[in-house]
Amino acid sequence: MSKQVQKKAAPRVDVCSLEADMAFFEARLSLAGEADDTVYQRAQIKTYQTLGRLLGETLKTLRLQPRPKQGNGGPATA
Repeated sequence: MSKQVQKKAAPRVDVCSLEADMAFFEARLSLAGEADDTVYQRAQIKTYQTLGRLLGETLKTLRLQPRPKQGNGGPATA
């Protein structure tokens, strides 16, 4: 019997979704800075800062990649 090799599709990274995630982390950081200083709060701030940095690096990489051409390049008509 032959084994079928299943290719796992890489998750599609959507720039708009990453930008929305960045905005979420920035909002959380803003709110976290207003709360009492606790160990949990400092861990949360560090986590959001790290996630924001990683998302920023991913966005930078995606923006440097050439976009695939779609259709004929003209505006969509109804």
